[in-house]
Amino acid sequence: MNLPSEDVQTPETANSPRMKRQRRALDVLVIEDESIIAKDIELIVSDLGHRVIGPARTQEEALSLGLKARPAVVVADVKLADGSSGILAVNEMLKSIDAAVIFVTAVPQWLQTGELEPVLVIPKPYTVEEIKAAVSHATSRRAQSMETFVATKDAVSRLTRKQ
Repeated sequence: MNLPSEDVQTPETANSPRMKRQRRALDVLVIEDESIIAKDIELIVSDLGHRVIGPARTQEEALSLGLKARPAVVVADVKLADGSSGILAVNEMLKSIDAAVIFVTAVPQWLQTGELEPVLVIPKPYTVEEIKAAVSHATSRRAQSMETFVATKDAVSRLTRKQ
């Protein structure tokens, strides 16, 4: 099959503005109380061609934004501004929506259950490449499948019982 040369995706054109527009843009909720980190994650997610919802700084804000926007992906910190929990916010949200979950946290040991698949955990400090890879994985067809959503809800629910 011969494709027109402008439709062939090479490493050089994969991140071109035209190719980014052709990818399916998804809503990504950012739950992060530190404004510099929230802005950094927003820029990375936007650079991948997705729409950013938030950031939410507290559990209450996260639930409000998440239930209203119904994002496909949630990128959440564990400890939030008012001492509330990103884990509890995500767990409550997942009772009403289907979303892939990425935790970006300075306390990854809190999430070491041995049963966290398919939830992604990125320790702080993180690299741009780690966030890009996690968001790209979370927006993939496999990560957006019903089977994965059910497994994600189960994994996050187990985390809330450990808190």
